[in-house]
Amino acid sequence: MADQSNKHLSRPFRIRMWGWWLLVSVVWVVFCFVKVQTVRRWGKRLAHVFKRIHPKRFNVIRLNLKLAFPDMDPAERERLAVRNLEETGAYFLETAYVHLHGAEEILKNSIVRGREVLDIALADGKNVLLFGAHYTCLDCCGTVMGHDVPVDVIVRHQNAVVANYLIARYRKQHFRSAIHRDDRNALIKAFQDNSSQRVIWLAPDQDFGHRRSLFVPFLGVEQTATLASVSRIVQRYDMNPLFIEFSYDDESNKWVIEYQPIPDFPTDDQHANATRLNRIIGESVCRKPHQYYWVHRRFKSLADGSIRSYQ
Repeated sequence: MADQSNKHLSRPFRIRMWGWWLLVSVVWVVFCFVKVQTVRRWGKRLAHVFKRIHPKRFNVIRLNLKLAFPDMDPAERERLAVRNLEETGAYFLETAYVHLHGAEEILKNSIVRGREVLDIALADGKNVLLFGAHYTCLDCCGTVMGHDVPVDVIVRHQNAVVANYLIARYRKQHFRSAIHRDDRNALIKAFQDNSSQRVIWLAPDQDFGHRRSLFVPFLGVEQTATLASVSRIVQRYDMNPLFIEFSYDDESNKWVIEYQPIPDFPTDDQHANATRLNRIIGESVCRKPHQYYWVHRRFKSLADGSIRSYQ
């Protein structure tokens, strides 16, 4: 399985990739002369262009918000969809910025909250499992997290070879290690490793299909496909669970990470565990709903075994 995951990282410099490298070089030169806030503004504007070219993605955002917030005024929900589209555009460009230009500007404009919560979790020598979610500030806040504590991140590869090369290089610079989510042996090794205390981050808030999921409430959807293995990992490997929230503070223009405790988690009831985890993520999303990654098909799998259409 590890070899299968590594195929996405192979041969990034072959001739057919040279056009992509030319584009990367041009973007890198541009980033040398601008600040990240300028890049964020560009991303928000480009999002509207992308909306016209590829409207299906915007419709995914709309449907997700309609399902998650059924009681919200439709006009307000449409404004939220547009704002989320802009944040998603800013996310893609600021992510490119931190990968190509470096993290110095991000780190200078960051805030870490709740560090004492992590210190307490680390005090007894156990490994720590950091639950996160897919926010639109994921990579920038992830960089802040990686510089605050040596962390192993559980990831998946993209289908683009050049992008994977750049992402892998970035992860080597800012994280202790990056473990592919399908590399079972590497995951077990990390969970079991008590020789050097590990902090392991994962974001379980995506639809992984019927086979790997329990169906429990998430925001306005009573039956949401939710990863079933998360609480079992904590129990099986005797880890300390924490939640880490990422956000972008629009007033101070700073990236914020906050460690939060999850007392008395997990229990022996897997459905209750999944429900509680979704509630924690949902409360985080509701604080800044425009900064959640609504462009993914979060509610695709239905409890009856069918698939929801996002057309």
